[in-house]
Amino acid sequence: MFKLAAIDDLLTNLGDHVDFATIAKKEADLGVQHFEYNVDAGSTTYFGENGYLVERLSNGLGTPVAKELDPAQVKSLGTDYIAGKLSLAEAVKDLAAAGCEAWTANLKRNIIDFAGPEGKIIVAIEF
Repeated sequence: MFKLAAIDDLLTNLGDHVDFATIAKKEADLGVQHFEYNVDAGSTTYFGENGYLVERLSNGLGTPVAKELDPAQVKSLGTDYIAGKLSLAEAVKDLAAAGCEAWTANLKRNIIDFAGPEGKIIVAIEF
């Protein structure tokens, strides 16, 4: 099963501005099936087979989320992040300002769900 160190190495080697499909393929090769990112905490939970999970409590990018939600901006920013136009740090900062609280990337279905208050999905974007 995958370890956090292997994910960190992979992300470091890929760099900041890489398309999400490339990231997803490499993480899936490690055994990651999906992951959840919490914008406010900067935490990520990676899920594998049979309930296996690995947690990163914080990546140091945690950002307070705006109270006002801007779905059009979340969609635009999510699209740019998936295309590799935004680094993770840029995406977190900008998505927080647009009211996005979390996102879940399903590496099997090739889709990211961006969520707002109470986990309500704002937009789902394929990669």
